[in-house]
Amino acid sequence: MPTTREPGLLQLLYFYFIPYWLFRDVSHGDALLREQNYRYNREQRKYLPGYLLKWAILCALLLASHQLAKELAAQVPDWEQLFRAWVLLSGIGFTVGFALMANIIVAWSFLTFMH
Repeated sequence: MPTTREPGLLQLLYFYFIPYWLFRDVSHGDALLREQNYRYNREQRKYLPGYLLKWAILCALLLASHQLAKELAAQVPDWEQLFRAWVLLSGIGFTVGFALMANIIVAWSFLTFMH
């Protein structure tokens, strides 16, 4: 009896936060296969607003974390380097999340309004 491997934590986080696994590649195959994949992708677009909401909440938390770390760095000079690293990482995380949100908006718009 074949057994399926349970997904690990990193794979579950990928499925929860990154929507790309939902879609099929429309650049390969004959015209019929590409059209079928495009229709499938148009059906899957309904999940994109949920991913956008997740990233908007995460980005808001990262931005708040960034501000908190900046304030703590000013108030606790002994740990300033640690808080500066926190500022850097939360800023990078926010930037990556914002870029991904822009990508999700473009994908949803394309799949919704382009026929």
